[in-house]
Amino acid sequence: MKSTFSVLQFAALLLVQINAWAQDGPRLELPVACTLEKDCWVANYLDVDPRKDSAQDPFCGARSYDHHKGTDFAVRDWAAMERGVDVLAAAAGTVLRSRDGVADAVLDREQLREVMRSNRACGNGVIIDDGAGWRTIYCHMKNGSVSVKPGDHVAAGQKLGLVGHSGYVEFPHLHLGVLHDGVPVDPFTGRDGNSGCGPAEAG
Repeated sequence: MKSTFSVLQFAALLLVQINAWAQDGPRLELPVACTLEKDCWVANYLDVDPRKDSAQDPFCGARSYDHHKGTDFAVRDWAAMERGVDVLAAAAGTVLRSRDGVADAVLDREQLREVMRSNRACGNGVIIDDGAGWRTIYCHMKNGSVSVKPGDHVAAGQKLGLVGHSGYVEFPHLHLGVLHDGVPVDPFTGRDGNSGCGPAEAG
């Protein structure tokens, strides 16, 4: 069954949903300084279909791809990226790892394969420990924009850098990953990547 919610309604859920299904989970904020459905959009959701060579988004639709482990927030185009769109911490925590210096580039197939081989699919990114086994991951940030380093404590809403086009990427966007004890979790429904689609988990 296809969801009847709009992306804007999903955005509202993003701000409060995790507390509804996990008492120890962080309260997430929108990780991009933009207005959903106006100057940014959710392009892909977490793949919750555990089958190989098959994908399904958490709302029983097709807006995902096989083994996608997060949510992609896309900006309008390369020009918007060049003007600068802030990436914000979705929740407070401590920076575990960060990487900068990966070029924003349109890559051919062989170059994309090399990105995968070199373990740079995330491109420029940040990993934050949000406590109680929760982590948030921010990928594909703009070269030279990452403004935090390991050990830094960040507040929810704090700028981490800019949306970019680095790593294994086909369009300018931020990939947000939410993990609990290493397992990818959909921030809208609380379901992990093996649980299938459907309504949000009860709290």
